[in-house]
Amino acid sequence: MLLPVFIISMICLGGVKAEDPEIDISAIKYTNDLENGETVILVGNGKDYGTIYNYHVYDDDDDQYRNDNDDDDCDVQYCLPENWYNVSFDDSSWNSSAAPFGNDDLDGVSPGTIWQSEDGTDPGVLNDNIVIRHYFNYDKKDEILSATLKVVHNNYYVAYLNGQLIRNCYYYNYHDDCYENDPEYWKTNGDNFLTYDGSSESGPNPDWLVDGENLLAILAYDHCCYQESPAQWIDVELVINVQSWKENPIVLGDDLVLGIDFFNNEESNVTDLNVTLEIEGMEFASQTIEIETNKTFEWIVEWTADKLGEINVTAKVLNESLTRFIHVGYYAYNFSVDDDYLVGNTSELLTYNITISNEGDVDDNYTFQLFGVPVADDWDVEFVPNIINLAPGETGTVKLEITPDNGTFSGVYELTLTARSQYHGEIADMIVQSGRDNETEWKWVNSTGSRLYEADNTTWTEIDFEPNSNWTLAPAPFGDDDLGNIDYNTEWAGNNYAYFRHIFYIEDLSNYENDTLSLNMAANNYGTYYLNGEEIFDDLGWGGGHYAQYWNEEIKFNSSLLKEGKNVLASVVRETGNTQWFDEELVSVTPKSSAWGFQPDYLSLKLEVLPVYAFELVAPIDEKAVAEDEQWDDDEWCCGYANWTYEFDIWAYNRGNIGDSYEINVTLNDTVNFSIVDFDSIIHADFDEEVTIGLTIVLNPSVTEFSVGEFNVSVTSMNSTDEISLWTVVKARLYVIQDTLPPGTYAQTPSLVNSSSFVVEWYVEDWYKDNEILGNDTKYFIIEYMTDNGTDGQTWGEWTVWGNFSSELESGIFTYGFDGYRYRFRSVGGDDAGLIENKEDRYDTETRVDLTAPYAVLELRMDGNVTNINYIELEWAVSTQNGTPEIITGYDAQYRFNGGDWTTFEEDTLAKWAGFNAMVDGVYEFRVITSDEAGNKGISEISRNITVDTKAPDVKLIELPELTDLEQITLNLTQIEDTVNFTLYYSVVREGQEISPVEWDIYGNYLITDLPILVSVDNQFHYYFKVIAYDLAENHFVNDSYEDIIVDRDPPMKVRNLEITKGNLIENGTVDVILSFMSSQSQDLVGYRIYRSTNQSETGEIIDNMESEALYLSYRDVKVSLGATYYYSVMAVDRMGFESEAEVGFIDLVVEEEPVVKDEEGEGQDITGYMGAGLLVLLAAGVLGGGYYFFGMSSPRNIVTAVSEVVEEGTSNFTEVDGELLCGACGAMFELTDERSCPSCGVFDD
Repeated sequence: MLLPVFIISMICLGGVKAEDPEIDISAIKYTNDLENGETVILVGNGKDYGTIYNYHVYDDDDDQYRNDNDDDDCDVQYCLPENWYNVSFDDSSWNSSAAPFGNDDLDGVSPGTIWQSEDGTDPGVLNDNIVIRHYFNYDKKDEILSATLKVVHNNYYVAYLNGQLIRNCYYYNYHDDCYENDPEYWKTNGDNFLTYDGSSESGPNPDWLVDGENLLAILAYDHCCYQESPAQWIDVELVINVQSWKENPIVLGDDLVLGIDFFNNEESNVTDLNVTLEIEGMEFASQTIEIETNKTFEWIVEWTADKLGEINVTAKVLNESLTRFIHVGYYAYNFSVDDDYLVGNTSELLTYNITISNEGDVDDNYTFQLFGVPVADDWDVEFVPNIINLAPGETGTVKLEITPDNGTFSGVYELTLTARSQYHGEIADMIVQSGRDNETEWKWVNSTGSRLYEADNTTWTEIDFEPNSNWTLAPAPFGDDDLGNIDYNTEWAGNNYAYFRHIFYIEDLSNYENDTLSLNMAANNYGTYYLNGEEIFDDLGWGGGHYAQYWNEEIKFNSSLLKEGKNVLASVVRETGNTQWFDEELVSVTPKSSAWGFQPDYLSLKLEVLPVYAFELVAPIDEKAVAEDEQWDDDEWCCGYANWTYEFDIWAYNRGNIGDSYEINVTLNDTVNFSIVDFDSIIHADFDEEVTIGLTIVLNPSVTEFSVGEFNVSVTSMNSTDEISLWTVVKARLYVIQDTLPPGTYAQTPSLVNSSSFVVEWYVEDWYKDNEILGNDTKYFIIEYMTDNGTDGQTWGEWTVWGNFSSELESGIFTYGFDGYRYRFRSVGGDDAGLIENKEDRYDTETRVDLTAPYAVLELRMDGNVTNINYIELEWAVSTQNGTPEIITGYDAQYRFNGGDWTTFEEDTLAKWAGFNAMVDGVYEFRVITSDEAGNKGISEISRNITVDTKAPDVKLIELPELTDLEQITLNLTQIEDTVNFTLYYSVVREGQEISPVEWDIYGNYLITDLPILVSVDNQFHYYFKVIAYDLAENHFVNDSYEDIIVDRDPPMKVRNLEITKGNLIENGTVDVILSFMSSQSQDLVGYRIYRSTNQSETGEIIDNMESEALYLSYRDVKVSLGATYYYSVMAVDRMGFESEAEVGFIDLVVEEEPVVKDEEGEGQDITGYMGAGLLVLLAAGVLGGGYYFFGMSSPRNIVTAVSEVVEEGTSNFTEVDGELLCGACGAMFELTDERSCPSCGVFDD
C-alpha cells in the first residue's frame, strides 16, 4: 500500500515548476536627445564662477628658468619652467586668485586678477606669459558623450588637460582663430569652442579625465606688435556632456530612445531571460538578456512616436510588468504683426510688434527668422526677446527691432517673417543628389579666362537652352585636388569660369506643394546659381571668395519655382586662385508638422527707408604755383590770357543713400591778379558715387610774387528739402619767394599714462602756420625722445630719434614705455626749402609711465566669519611702490552676495574705510578697487567670507507623549536648520503638585551632534522640557513653548465585591449573566475590561470594555449558552492602558436533567437542558411556576459563590449592601427609595 502512494507523490512533485527568478522592472525612461546628453561644468569660467587658479607671470626678460647662457625668450616659451603643464609640477609657491586674468574690463566684465604685461627686449612687443593651473575633482561614473574647452583669450594660448595637449595656439598660423585681439563671451563663430572629434588638438579627449583629482593648465601669451592699446585677457571653461535621460516633451514624429531597467535580486546570474516591450497593448520589441547578480540591465529600444495622445508603454519579464504613459503632443502656433509697413531713416530704430499664440498641446519655445535683409547692408536686426516660451493656449508678444545702416539705399524693402517652434523638424526628400553621394552627371563647359556668357546673358540657365558641342557630360564633383577625404570625379583646372547644367524631371508637382526647397552648394571659389532660369544665390561679385566645404551655402526658397516635367539647375563658378571645386544638391524639405496638418506661416513685411542727402568735399591739391624762374615776360601775355592756367579738381563723394545733383559756385578774393576761366556749375552723383568738379583759373599780368588767390568753391544739394552746402578753398600764386624761415613745431604728450604705449602728437606753431609767405610749409617732423631710466628724473639719457613723419601725419603710438620711467619728447620740423628747426637743449613735453596698479590691503573690522549684526565695517591701506606713496584718486568698495556679481556700495571715495549694511542674510565678500592718478586700477584680494545671519533658529522639541512608563525618555529637535548648539531646560514636580509658572533649571548644554538626549525619569513625576538654540552667529530665540510628560508605571487597584448571577428568562438554551462589582479605588481609571472563559486556567477573550465613573457597576452578558461553567475576570484599566489584578468569579450553567413541561393533553414536553454532576436546577417561575434556584455545592475553591440565594416564598427579592439594594433578579445595585422596584429589570419587592 505505501509503495503506490510514494510513486504517485514523486510524479506529482516532478510536475511542479521551479520558482521564477526574482527580477524587478525598476524604470522605464525615455529621451529624444540621448546623443547630446546633459551638460556638466567641470571647470566654470571666472566671469560667472570666480574660479580660483594657481598662477605665475613669466617676464620675457627674466633668465632664471633654463640652465644655459642664453637669454630666455618668452615668444618661444624658453622663459617657462619645464613641465609646467604636468600634474607632477610643483606650483605650491605660486599665487592663487580668481579668473578672469586681464588688465582692463572686457565688455563690462572686470578681471578677477590683474595681469599687466610689460615690454620685453624687443621694444613695442609684449612677450610676457602667464600660466594658470586649476585642480578639480571628478567622479567618472557617467558615460561621457563629448568634452569641450571654451576659451576667451587675448592674444595666444596653449591648453593642457592632465598633461595632454588640448591645443597649441601659441602662434597665429598654428590653427584657425589662434590670434585674438577682440575676445568676447562666447565667440562661437570662431574656433574658440574646442570639442574633441577624435583628431589631434581638436579639443579635450574625455578619456584623459581620471577619477579623483584632475588638472587644467593654460598658458596665455600676450604678444602685440605696436598696438594702439595692448590688452591681456584669459578665461576658460571646461564642460562635458554626459548621457542623460532628459524627458523632454515629445511631439509626433520624434525619434525616441527608451531605456528599461531590469534588476536581478537573485544571488546568481540569470541567463536566457526573455523581456518584451508593448506599446498600446501590442508587442513592439523583445530580447533575450542576461543579468548579473544584484545588477541592473538597461535595455535600449528605439521608437518613433507615431500617434498623438497618452501612449501606454509596458515592459514585461516573467510575471512582472511595469507600465507608464508617455504624452505625444503636437506643436502649432499663430502669429501676426500689428503694422506690417514701417517708414524710417537710416540709423533709426524701427519696431514691428509681433503677437504669437501657442495653439499646440505642449510647452514651446519660439524663435523668429527674417529673410530679405540686404546682404550688402549692415542692418542691425534683433528680436526682443529672441526666444519666447508659451504654455498651450498662452499668447505673448515679441518686438522685431530693425536699424538700417547708413549705407542703405533709399527705397521700399520687402521682408519675410516666420516663426519656428523648438520642436521644428523637417523631412528631407532628395531631388538632385550630389556628386559626392551619387556621381551625379552635369553638362559643363570651361572658359579659358574670361566669361563665356556676359553677366546679363542668362539664356544658358533656361530650360530650353541647347548646349553646343563644347559642353560635355561628366560626373560631379569637379575639381583639381581632393577636398578632405573626398575625391573629385572630373578634373577642372585653370583660373577661369566654369558653367554647369543638370536636367531633372518632376512627375507630380503636387508632391512638393507647400514644401521648401534647399539648394546646397560646395564651391571654390564663388558663383551664381539658378533654378529654371531664376537666380537663387549669387556671391560672384563679392570678390572675397572662400574654400569649398559641404556646404558653403544652404539656400532655402519656395517650391513654386519647380515645374512639372523638365527642370534645370544651372551654375557658373569662378576660381581666381589655384584650386577649384564644384558640387551641388537640391533637396525638398517638408516640415514634420504636416503630419497633423500644421504648416509654418510666412508673413510679408515692408520697410521703407527714407532718402538721406549728404556729401563730402575733398581738394586733393589745394594750392598751385610756378617756380620763380618760370616768370613770364610781357611779350608772353596776349589775348587777355596769361601763359599759365591752373586747373583744380575737387572731389565730391555722395554719402547719402540716394542719387543727388549739386550746384557749384566759385568766388574769388583777388579779381585783379586772378581770374576764373571755367568750372562745373552742376554735377550729378549716384548713390555712393564719387564725382569730380573741375575749376580752371588764370593768373593776370598784374600778379606779383606776393599775390595769393583764394577760390572759395561752394557746393549745394539740389534735391534735398533741407539746405545742405559745403565749401572748400583752393589757392593760387605766381611763385614762392626764397624761404629763410625754419619751421616752428612742438610735440605734445600726456603728462602721466598707465600704458607702455601712448600717443605722441605733433603740431605746427600757429605763428608759423599763419605766415603765408615764408611759413606754412612744414614738410616733415622728426620726433626725438630721451628717458631717465627710472631715476625719477634725476639722470637723463641721450636724445634718440623715434621717427621721421610726413606732414600728413599728426600723431603716433609710442610703444617703448617702461614702468616708472620718464620720457621727454621734442619735435624738430623741416620744410620744403630744407630748413630745419633748432631745438638744441630744449624739450617740448614730458611723460611719466606708471603701470603699477595700487593695491589696497583689506581688513574687516570684525573677528570670525559669521555675525548676527547686519552692519560690517572694512578698512584698508595702500602699499607703497619702491618706497614712494601712490597718489590715489579714489577707492571703490564692492561686495558680492552669495557668489554673484560684484556691486559697488562706496564709489570714488578717498576715505580708507567704509561701512556696509547687509540688507539680506547670506554670504558676503568684499574687495576694494584702488585708482591712482595714472588711471591704474588695482583690485585687492577678496576678503574672507562673512556670513550675515540675523535670524535665530526656530528649533522645537519633538512632541512628547502625555504619559510614559519608560525608565528613560528620548529628547530630540525639529527644524534644526543652522543650529549648532542648544541649552536644555527642565522642571520636575510630583504629579498633582504642579505650580504655575513653571520654574526652570538648566539640564545641560549640548551640540547638535549630541542628539538625541536620553533623560532618566522617576515614577509619578511630571517633567517639563524646553530648549534655547544657538546658531554660529549666536542668534537665539527665547519662547515659552515647552514639552511635558508624566511618568506612570503603576497599574490600577483591582475592582471589589464581584458578584455573578443569571437572569430570569431562559430562551433557546441561553440565559443572560449579570456581573456586579464595586469600582477600583485608583484615581486615573479610564474603564474596565470584562473577560470570559470556559477554562479556569485561562483569562479568555474580552467580551466588552466599560467606561463608567460610578461606584457600583453591573454588566449583563447577554444570551450565554447553557451547558458550561463560565469564568469571568474583571480588570480595571488606567490612563496608561495598564490592567489591574483580575477580580475573578464563575457561574455554572450545567443542567443535570432535562426539565419537562406539561402540555394541555397532559403529555410531557422536553425542555432543553443537560444533566450535570450533582447540580439540580429548577427552572424559573415563568416556565414551571416556581421561583426557586438550586446551585451546586462543589464550586472550585478559589471562585466566589454566586450572589443569588435560595429564595423561599415570602422572602424579599432585594438584599441591602452598604446602604444600597442589590437586585436578586438581575444583579443591579440601586439606591434605597420608597418605590421598592429594580430600576434595571423592573422586579418588585413582594
